[in-house]
Amino acid sequence: MVMLGESVSRTDRLLFSKALQRQISSLTQLALVQPGHRKAPVLTSDAALGAAGSGPAAAALRRQLHPGAAGTLQRRRPGGAAAQALAARLPQHPDLARDLAAGRGWALFSCAFEDGSEDLIALQLGGGPHDSHCGDILQAIWPVLREDALRELAGETQAAVTSALLWTVSKKTDSAVLVLNADGELLHCNESGRDMLDGGDLLSDRSGRLCCARPGETAGFYAAVAECARARRGGASASGQPARELILFLEDRKSGMRLPVSLTRYRCGGADRPLVVAILPRQPDRRRIEMLAQKMGLSPAEARVAALIQLGLSNREAAHIAGLKEQTFNTYAKRVLAKLQSAGRAEMAQRLTWQASLGRAS
Repeated sequence: MVMLGESVSRTDRLLFSKALQRQISSLTQLALVQPGHRKAPVLTSDAALGAAGSGPAAAALRRQLHPGAAGTLQRRRPGGAAAQALAARLPQHPDLARDLAAGRGWALFSCAFEDGSEDLIALQLGGGPHDSHCGDILQAIWPVLREDALRELAGETQAAVTSALLWTVSKKTDSAVLVLNADGELLHCNESGRDMLDGGDLLSDRSGRLCCARPGETAGFYAAVAECARARRGGASASGQPARELILFLEDRKSGMRLPVSLTRYRCGGADRPLVVAILPRQPDRRRIEMLAQKMGLSPAEARVAALIQLGLSNREAAHIAGLKEQTFNTYAKRVLAKLQSAGRAEMAQRLTWQASLGRAS
């Protein structure tokens, strides 16, 4: 298969994909494909026609990877405008381009995607047994075939990308992330989520059954999860559809604050029931606050004072925790504000909070 675009017409080069060659060989020996955007590079299933990809080509192909759900494959008129536009991308192969533009021995299809982009796929017919129903076969294999070819040429391995994202959410994200079934039972959580549940100030885990710190809120929490799981519009899915949030407020037992809980329905292909992903904010890790404060030029003692101020404690409370006299703590606090060039405690606390939101302490 070949993907064609303006960038290719300038370089007079097609890109060869082994994935396309391997998966399309039962239908044809040559297929040409223009993926999504017309400026994207072009791929070919014929190694003799195509060249290896380059850095700019890989970047352009990477942008075509997530177009959303695929629509029904449509057969295009042989020799029509789409075929002629595709043929114009083959200046180095005039005989091939002439036959394609005239519709001689070619079948042309288009596949539209949720984001409005459209692939053009041209199959060279050779009198084989699948010529008459090649469109039906292509409809079944195209979304997976397309993704495999694009990932190959974009230099992106899905397993590695998914692993990196999962590791970040599991280990580095400071927000608590909980994965629940439609009944509200806990299936999995990240490290921040486990820390939050073990603390029990907002939610606690009782053998997979979640309980709110304020008992009167537990029934409302489960009702919200069930409502989110039933939602049919706007839920996230493996096809990349946008998610609709349901926001619930729960009271933190320690601070008395009502904190937002984000609930999102997720439907995985092949699963019988949807999942609900809950995301809860957490107070930034004090170790990370201290580490960041030191990176900003504070001494270890000053960084500890800054972290206590960030918690919103009074000087007296913070001094008691730090094991310092209140007057000594006040001196440190003034030094911290001066070094960080902050007008007051609130500004300094805000800066440290934003910095700490990058993730958990390593």
